[in-house]
Formats: sequence, C-alpha cells, structure tokens
Amino acid sequence: MGLDGVELVMEFEEEFGIELKGEEFINAFTLRMVFDLIYSKLQNIDGRTCQTQQAFYILRKAFVKMFDLDRKSIKPDMQFRNLIPKSQEKEIWEQIRIAIAARSWPELMRPLWMSRTIIAAGFAIFCMASYTAIYYQIRAGFADVKGITGAAFLGILLVIPFAIIAARLTHPWKVYVPLQFKSVRDLIPYAITSDRIKWDREGVSIRVKQIVMEQLAVKESKYTEDSRFVEDFGM
Repeated sequence: MGLDGVELVMEFEEEFGIELKGEEFINAFTLRMVFDLIYSKLQNIDGRTCQTQQAFYILRKAFVKMFDLDRKSIKPDMQFRNLIPKSQEKEIWEQIRIAIAARSWPELMRPLWMSRTIIAAGFAIFCMASYTAIYYQIRAGFADVKGITGAAFLGILLVIPFAIIAARLTHPWKVYVPLQFKSVRDLIPYAITSDRIKWDREGVSIRVKQIVMEQLAVKESKYTEDSRFVEDFGM
C-alpha cells in the first residue's frame, strides 16, 4: 500500500473509530466498496467496548492536531495536563471539547484557595446564624430540640443565598481543568457523548467523500462512488 493509501486508512480509522486491515482496504477498489467496508464495521459495533475505542480514536485525533504529537505516542494512560499551559487552560479545554464534538464536558474549576474560602465562609455563616438563634432561645428560656432544629434551618437558609451569590461572582475565575482529569482515559466517558460516535449511512457517505477529497486532492466534480482509487485518482 502506498503512502496515500496509508494516510487515507489512518484518517478513516481516526474519524470513525474503527480498525481497517491493510488487505481489507487493498481489496476495496472503489469508493463504494470502501464505504460498504466502513459502514459494515460500524454496524458490527459491540456495545460500550467499541464505543470506548471510538471515543479514544476521536480524542487521539484531536490531540495529534492540537499538540502536534505522534499518533503512536498517544495512549489511554498518557498524561495530558503537562501539554496545557496554565495560562491557556480555559481556551484549550474548550478547543478539545469542540474538536471531539462532545455533548457533555466537565466544567472548569476555580482556584483551590477560592473554593476553600467560599466553603469556609459558608460554614462560618451557618455556625454564626445557628449559634445566635440558639443563644437567644436560651436567653428567652424556651430552647428545645425543635428550637435547635429551627436554628439550624435558619443557618441553612442564610448559606444558600450566600453560596448562589458567591458562585455567580466568582464564575469568571473558573479557568482551570479539574484536578481529577489527568490522563486521556479520564476523558473517554465524555468523548463517548460525541456526535461522531453514532453514524448513519448518509453521514458515513458524506464524511468518506470529504476525507477522500481532502487527502487525494480530488475535485467534487470528479467524485463518484464508483470511482476507482488507482485508475481514476492515481493513488
């Protein structure tokens, strides 16, 4: 298989999350045969295991393009955090989401000191409100279990608006990738939500056409599903 063929196979594998063996591709002489080969493999997807494989391929393709990495160097356990400069975490995190077309994606986090400060302040408000209410109940001589429960409820009522206001005011500081996401494997559950995981016949046909035209510099006017790679496109 020539260089054109190898690069074309790699693009198909990355795009559709499948594995194409050399002999399978060599025996597919026309675009229609390649389409049928790819679609048949997608039809044979076996549940979540293959979805996970597809998600990894989608992530790998994104990382290759974004960080100029060698395809073979990207493994599920590869640590990606050191690839992202601290000052660009927000922008690059969003770029990864867009590149893999994920419908679900982890939110960024605030600096740890800020999150801890908000939690500590909320706890302090709860304690002060509850303590004050209980103190005046004791002074009035009617403190009981019901009164203590009411004091705690009052503390909660004051913490809730504080937490909402604090979250809104500090939202612009949510610029860091959550600490629990360290390896490519950690992103796979979110990549599974990509719009590219499930393909219908029309979607596969359109994407195969786009890839062939891009990789082989084929004009759309010369593209037909019965075109042959060697005779018509000189591959």
